[in-house]
Amino acid sequence: MFCIRKHIARPRYLIFRRFVQQSTKESLLTPSFNVDDIRDLPYKDSVDLSWKYLEPYKAKVDKSRTPVLFLHGLFGSISSFNKTGRSLSEETHSPVYGVDLRNHGNSPHALPFTYSIMAYDIFKFITERNWKNCILIGHSMGAKVAAIVSLLYPDLVSKLVLIDNTPHSKPLDIQFYKDLIGMCEVEANASEFKDEDGHGIKDFAAVGKFLAKYEPDEKARSLLVSNLLRSKKDLKGGSHYDIKKEMFKLPVMNFYKYDVLDTVAGWPSLSNIKKFKKPVMVISAKKSGFVLPEYHEEFLKYFDDVTFKEMDCGHWIQAEKREELVETLTGFIGKPIRTHTRKKPRFH
Repeated sequence: MFCIRKHIARPRYLIFRRFVQQSTKESLLTPSFNVDDIRDLPYKDSVDLSWKYLEPYKAKVDKSRTPVLFLHGLFGSISSFNKTGRSLSEETHSPVYGVDLRNHGNSPHALPFTYSIMAYDIFKFITERNWKNCILIGHSMGAKVAAIVSLLYPDLVSKLVLIDNTPHSKPLDIQFYKDLIGMCEVEANASEFKDEDGHGIKDFAAVGKFLAKYEPDEKARSLLVSNLLRSKKDLKGGSHYDIKKEMFKLPVMNFYKYDVLDTVAGWPSLSNIKKFKKPVMVISAKKSGFVLPEYHEEFLKYFDDVTFKEMDCGHWIQAEKREELVETLTGFIGKPIRTHTRKKPRFH
């Protein structure tokens, strides 16, 4: 039986490891803020996740088909797969949904931030809707969450798609740490970007320019900027925001304090776990380095029926290869079987 309490880590047990470049006196990875000043988040065994129905553009959804659920990656949200999800529903006629994982988008901010706890949030989301099962599609961090849901709660998953991540521990690229520090520094200097009452941001371009020092890639930087708390209407997640001090929907300071990036890079100990025997598709990005050919054996430790598909793009597959991704997912999920009736001949 899965025990939530085993997966709750208290701050006093955490070892804060900081990535500081020693080659320069003032590294981009050296924070200007004091970690001790960062307030702690509440501890919650589960949270009610923010979610969205990804409605097809024109097609009529067949409610008898298995629902599809998208799980985004680190720093992402429901919007990461909005177009992909709607297009997939258009092709398959399946009901498609997306969720904001805890500490992302409009979902509550809470500790712990571990894969097993995030998997339990998804378990709760599925069971509360009385779904018999669903098709889980996860990208990056969301891929690991989806994989763990399938292993801990196999009856709830009929098919699994893992996009550009592997079921094992692997250090994140240093760029993720730069992105996080950049967002933390924006928040540490919030008064420079806020309007007079502290509720809105007066200059979004200035935030983007500031982040450019940390994240040179425009597409990746736009993902970071998409997390900005633009106004009071963004406070849908509840009382976990301090709008005058915080700049992002993500609790970026807590991500730094609790070494969340190390957690995201890791993989939990799953002793005596049974293999997931239902269909699994692994979609990898050729240019990202997240899923190298030598990592394929890691999937075979946990999954019996695995298909591998590589796309010629970077990590953000849903942005760079959306049409190919939708086509691949449609082939894996399957289109509805149409019954054709023979038309009666017309007589003149």
